[in-house]
Amino acid sequence: MSQWWAVPMLTSGGLFVGGLVAITWERVPAWRASNLADFRAGFAHTLRRMDRLQPALLVVCLGSTIGFASSQGGAARTLAALAAAGLLLVLVGSLAVLVSIQRRLVAAGPPPAAGAALRARWLGGHLVRTAVALACFALAVAATAV
Repeated sequence: MSQWWAVPMLTSGGLFVGGLVAITWERVPAWRASNLADFRAGFAHTLRRMDRLQPALLVVCLGSTIGFASSQGGAARTLAALAAAGLLLVLVGSLAVLVSIQRRLVAAGPPPAAGAALRARWLGGHLVRTAVALACFALAVAATAV
């Protein structure tokens, strides 16, 4: 039964983390270097494309990781449970912090000083989210290997 949980866990987790890493690797440096107006335009475009799929991938990964942990024992269960706890943290943190910042950045436009501060907060939060999600994915992969 565990392979039925492992396949969606690793597939959705890999796609979710891959999306985060792609944004971190390719977009974050460009967004840091751009002026606020160009950042907002590029950021809004990326959000329209990524926000359709990323949350669904995270929820599928979280659910299948919980399912995998519940079907395993020993070290595999522990590693998968740690991965699920971290993914839950990513989900809650994204909803509680990053989504509200995203909405303010894409809205009518904060004043330049506030916009720059919001951009810095979102970029920092995204880097933290990416690191935690990557660590959780590594734990999930390790859980399937033990």
